[in-house]
Amino acid sequence: MYEFYNLYLPQSKREVKIEISIPDNNENILFDSLYLLDGQNAFIDSHAAFGRSVRATSHLEFAKSQLNKNIIGIGIHNSGSDRGRVNEYSPFSIQNAKLDNWKNNDISICMAFCEDLINTIIPFVENRYNINKNPNNRFIYGSSLAATTAIYLAFKYPNSFNYVGAFSTATFLFEDEFFKFLNKNKNINKNIFIYYGKKETSDSFMKDGLYEEQGNKLYKFFKDNNIRTRLVVSAEGIHNEENWDLHFFDFINFIYNDDIIIKK
Repeated sequence: MYEFYNLYLPQSKREVKIEISIPDNNENILFDSLYLLDGQNAFIDSHAAFGRSVRATSHLEFAKSQLNKNIIGIGIHNSGSDRGRVNEYSPFSIQNAKLDNWKNNDISICMAFCEDLINTIIPFVENRYNINKNPNNRFIYGSSLAATTAIYLAFKYPNSFNYVGAFSTATFLFEDEFFKFLNKNKNINKNIFIYYGKKETSDSFMKDGLYEEQGNKLYKFFKDNNIRTRLVVSAEGIHNEENWDLHFFDFINFIYNDDIIIKK
């Protein structure tokens, strides 16, 4: 079942829409939690920006039936406009973007959103539902620009999320600053799942191969620094929710299993 909330964010000074996907028959169950950025694209196709969600609920149901793992999904809507999303999900200044509305982003908006997620959204959810508050039981998913924010949140706030699903990560927008940040905030408690499709392109840079290049660089960085990571590559994958849906359970499988691969 789904529950919906409008929550005021004091640092961002705006309301955010939140969708909660919670299993039926949930009494006396201690849940893990999965937070999904771009949350309008998380569960319900009719709510999604481009008419297709990642259909995360089906993956959470499979985790319950096949892994005996109980997960609440928390979809956090972005701010709505393209420019608003760029500001909200960019922790560093964007360099050399080809699209005008990606230039001169305001990183203070992302800083405020991150503070609100940690200090307002998570406490709101964890006070309302029976959720395990250990960072090992709290996960975050993001795609494209939001994947950079998901990684940033996990390393900026050590007690936040110990598992990150970073799909088609757009770190090329601020590559130097992002890797400087990771070098400064290394944390071997983190577990990072990385996905990209080899046929993805970027409208913001008008160049092929960027998601592949950055995915490989991130994977190498985490491996070199003894941070548990897994890289999944789709030979035919393009940049959309339908493709991320195909590999979403790979992320959940990464959380709960090591060498055992359970397929939907």
